[in-house]
Amino acid sequence: MTKQTDSANSHADLSDEIQQAMDEAEAAVSALDSDDEDDKGAAAAASASGLAAAVVELEAELQTTKDRWLRAVADLENYKKRVKREIDEATLSSVQRLLPAFLPTMDNLERALEVSGPGASVDQLARGIQMVRDDFMAALRKHGIEPVPSVGTPFDPSIHDALQQVDSPDHAPGVVVREFERGYRMGERLIRPARVIIAGPGSTGSAAAPGEGAKGA
Repeated sequence: MTKQTDSANSHADLSDEIQQAMDEAEAAVSALDSDDEDDKGAAAAASASGLAAAVVELEAELQTTKDRWLRAVADLENYKKRVKREIDEATLSSVQRLLPAFLPTMDNLERALEVSGPGASVDQLARGIQMVRDDFMAALRKHGIEPVPSVGTPFDPSIHDALQQVDSPDHAPGVVVREFERGYRMGERLIRPARVIIAGPGSTGSAAAPGEGAKGA
């Protein structure tokens, strides 16, 4: 009887220990869950704070970029205005330098018109026109503008614009036989090609002599 009582008491004590262990385990789990929730809350708060700081930083960068863009636009507008003003001034200066060279041509043209009135001879009119032409050519040369060689020179597509071909007994094939419109160049830059007529393949003349084209210029 005593042994049975001791066994029952021992079994009760074991059950109490198991229950106590289970209670302690549940308490530990609850404490862990509470810690996890606190950690998650702290992490969420830190993330929100970081995002807010990033937003503030991005807004500041955006404002800085906008200010730079506005300054760049203003600088570009000022540059365009300055360039336009400089171009206008350069154009006016060029006209002011160019006109005095050609005003004497106008004076001589008016004199030629005066002598071409009633009673004027053809020779007087021709001399007046010649004087105006020479004056105009001198003004062109003063500014570095020269006529391109044409009549008597081989056709050169870089300075000549061929209107047609005609067979010529006096020129070799491919040689300019007539100048319809004089061409001009300034240094190496072509201002206007000479519009010319060139000798066709049936031409029987000799080749142009060196320098002969200068006569046609």
